[in-house]
Amino acid sequence: MVGARRNRRGRRRSLSEQEILGAAFDLLAERGADGVTLRGVAARVGIAPNAVYTYFPDKATIVRGLVELLLSKVDHGRFTDRTLPWRERIRAFALDLRAELLVHPGAVHLLLASSPTGPNAKTVGDTVLGILADAGLDPEDAARAAQLLNVHILGSVALEATDHQPIDPAQFLWGLDRLFDGLTTHTTT
Repeated sequence: MVGARRNRRGRRRSLSEQEILGAAFDLLAERGADGVTLRGVAARVGIAPNAVYTYFPDKATIVRGLVELLLSKVDHGRFTDRTLPWRERIRAFALDLRAELLVHPGAVHLLLASSPTGPNAKTVGDTVLGILADAGLDPEDAARAAQLLNVHILGSVALEATDHQPIDPAQFLWGLDRLFDGLTTHTTT
């Protein structure tokens, strides 16, 4: 009877979800988005491939976890200080996210292929929308501007990763400034 109960509970966990995500994150850095496979993650942490399902129900859940882990590495303190001008805050966010993505360029594909919904994604999204509201944009325009900002950041990293040539940070910043200039011409404040 005791053995029957033990089997109903499922497999015993010997690792943490963070260790599984850490292995997936390492694979992402080494092999890109296509290199993050359940088999690869399992091999990295020394478990059977089907044992990954003890921690995550599917690969999509791992991908969402990777996006959350990536967004947790962005320095939120630099762009949440409301005493700083909005341009300085949004620039800090863009530069921090770009820097993290350049370390893990495969994450661009993951960000484009998923709808980040976790707590870090929500915090980042809300903060960016708040900064854009501080710039004088109404909620609808702030959402559009956030999308435009994402396209600029993700696009520049994708180009840099594809060409294997660094894009001059001054070019990235020039593009940001032109975006900001365009956004502020349409504000009501």
